[in-house]
Amino acid sequence: MRLSAALAVLLLGLTACTTSPMTPSSRADGSDGGAGAAPSSSSFAQFSDLPVPAKATMDVDHSLLLGHGDTWVGRLVYTSWNSPSSLYDFYRNEMPGFSWQEITSVRATISVQTWQRGDRVVTIQIKENTIGCEVTMTMAPSVTPGATGAGYAPPPPSAAAPTAKVSRQPLR
Repeated sequence: MRLSAALAVLLLGLTACTTSPMTPSSRADGSDGGAGAAPSSSSFAQFSDLPVPAKATMDVDHSLLLGHGDTWVGRLVYTSWNSPSSLYDFYRNEMPGFSWQEITSVRATISVQTWQRGDRVVTIQIKENTIGCEVTMTMAPSVTPGATGAGYAPPPPSAAAPTAKVSRQPLR
């Protein structure tokens, strides 16, 4: 009896470590990711503006989400069994399909990609951890210097130059 229980636990552990194809859990058109989408993808259904790989698990303790739909801001954290390299490539390939334009990226031990779509910017940080990878997506409104709207006030007018003359004095 103990042997069969130990074997069942071992098999369950081995199947948890397998990698799955990198398919997004949702598409820009609102459809799901197809056969590769996992049952847990329903927790990511509110993020129709970003690809999330199938079988990702949201870290609700470290996520901070404000708003909904295409207007949410904040931090989305999830874990994935995929390698850092495959997650990096996943976002490089999938983000343009969601109408995001790459601003910058760095592939390293902790990889970072920054993307812009309309008046929003997302930074994606990918780092390896003990159970695969942790992905942190930080979404914020973009700020264009001197721009108004989107809740931003124009920069304050510059202060008037002093009217008194400045005198020079030698240092002692």
